[in-house]
Amino acid sequence: MCGRYFFDLSSEELRAYYEQVAPHAVDKQIHVGTNEIFPSNYVVTLGMNNESDLVPGITRWGFEGFKKGQLMINARAETVEEKKTFAKPFKETRCVFPMSGFYEWDANKQKLFFTNPGNNVIYVGGFYRIHKKDVGFETESILMTTSPNESVAPIHDRMPLIVEKDHIKEWLTDLDFARKYLTADMPALQRVQA
Repeated sequence: MCGRYFFDLSSEELRAYYEQVAPHAVDKQIHVGTNEIFPSNYVVTLGMNNESDLVPGITRWGFEGFKKGQLMINARAETVEEKKTFAKPFKETRCVFPMSGFYEWDANKQKLFFTNPGNNVIYVGGFYRIHKKDVGFETESILMTTSPNESVAPIHDRMPLIVEKDHIKEWLTDLDFARKYLTADMPALQRVQA
């Protein structure tokens, strides 16, 4: 579930986030994904800085697994605190993934795109960790999924955990709020053929 999403630079909001992180990406010699985003891409995520301001950053989508080549890209809202790999980052380093929408495939392998009515930015709850690599450290991120609403249920049994824009700061800073949000009703989405 949610193995691809879209980050559209024609959105003023998404472009503003991207332009804030692009110079850092150049300095680190990495490419931040735009348009169709795939697992393992470097992506724009939002978090809080030391002054409690919402700021964009760069993370790599997916936690390296225990087996070589394994990449975990999603965490289930129902079990996130039961999984040793996910519990601590969920409690301490939550983030949101801004996006235009996400993709799913129907039973006929038709690619579908889910977005907000009016094409507003969607914010998906997630978390990140700093992971030690052979050549230093990397910030890895995970998207959270939940039970589907009526918009997604006919296509898939999971959907991204969408955080309403006016709840982002609480999602990032208030663990009790985040825990309650794991069972929140998801907003209706518009579905179009991609």
